[in-house]
Amino acid sequence: MINKRGKKSVVKELDRLDKKVNELKSIEKRVISKENKIENEEKKIEQNLFKIGRLTFKRKHFLELIRGSAGAFLGVGLGMNLLNLKNLATNLPWFNVIGILLFILVISSLLIYKNEKDFVRAEGKKIIFKRLFTLYLIALLVEFISLWLFGGVPDSDALLVKMMIIGSYSAMAGAVSFSIV
Repeated sequence: MINKRGKKSVVKELDRLDKKVNELKSIEKRVISKENKIENEEKKIEQNLFKIGRLTFKRKHFLELIRGSAGAFLGVGLGMNLLNLKNLATNLPWFNVIGILLFILVISSLLIYKNEKDFVRAEGKKIIFKRLFTLYLIALLVEFISLWLFGGVPDSDALLVKMMIIGSYSAMAGAVSFSIV
């Protein structure tokens, strides 16, 4: 048997629990609302811009292209001021140039992996190589355009390749940094 005092405490406890349940329901509604907003943003980012055969170019690819290009332009600008590309390309042996290329590729791979560890675990390590390949192509393109715009394209193809590899060091650093942001 429960006396009046006991009934009142049980009723009080039930009221308190009911308030907590209502608070939790309110919090749950807000969380669900935020989840829906995030899902809508993800759908917007995943939106296809165009498709050519099996290749689908999505909005996220476009954004990565823009970030990579902006970073590469910044890297090229800084690199041109810090490095004398023509002098370095003329004086450095191929062994050193290949070493520079390997160094920037390894460092960039590690940065990409560090930034997207969860995505790499889910999708596999091929993501690192895809992103690295894409960013390196962007860096090379930006490097060539800047050499051409500033009248720095040499007459020798071998010297141009060396300059592109050495210059891609700073361009790639900028591209990877901006794509991480």
